[in-house]
Amino acid sequence: MEQSLLSPVVHEKIRHLHPGSQVDLQFSQPSSLRIRTSLVGYEKNRYLVLKLPQQVVDGGYKDVFVEGNMTVVRCLLEGDLGECIAFRAAIKTISHHPVHLLFLEYPQQIENRSLRAKQRIRAFIPAYVNPLEQGALPDTFSLYNGFVIDISPCGCRFSMKLQGEPSQINKVQILMELLVPGEEERIQIPGEIMNCHLELQELSLGIKFELPERQVAKMLQRFIVDPAIAS
Repeated sequence: MEQSLLSPVVHEKIRHLHPGSQVDLQFSQPSSLRIRTSLVGYEKNRYLVLKLPQQVVDGGYKDVFVEGNMTVVRCLLEGDLGECIAFRAAIKTISHHPVHLLFLEYPQQIENRSLRAKQRIRAFIPAYVNPLEQGALPDTFSLYNGFVIDISPCGCRFSMKLQGEPSQINKVQILMELLVPGEEERIQIPGEIMNCHLELQELSLGIKFELPERQVAKMLQRFIVDPAIAS
């Protein structure tokens, strides 16, 4: 009964994780260990599947990575949530064929902590992202037009149809241009790409604005009316 009550809330958080999402594992028994890996997938209410850390594949920590051992799992939820979640889970099993995988119990409870002073609101704003330094973005990325899908005075998430390697464009200084409906003038906001990942053939960029919040909020009021932005 407890599982059926908690699962909808838990799954609402878990569903924001994507294959490749970074996951931090912390063990306390039989020895203290903190190790990082990535998510492969999950089956709702049954298990999470992670890549088996390379150190374990190479033969290390055999006393820690055993069935039934408990771990604290931490991961970041990007997008409009901007949260860090944590939960306890036991190792269900470890698979070595055809690939090295770690199966964890599906969480029953989750703790979460917001990482943003201001929560973002959902949006659909046509925009361009231009690197401030020529050559800062890969040459294969010829078009940088897309849409802002969530935004706050502190930053936004920008989505564009693109195929490429996300790790190539972290920590890039950019100038974002927001298109105002019915006007030729564009709102320009300098920022920095903080993270990025591929989602269904679209590149999703997490961007931090580099102007004071009040200044950005005033700029955004031209086409967004929302208390979260105006405050």
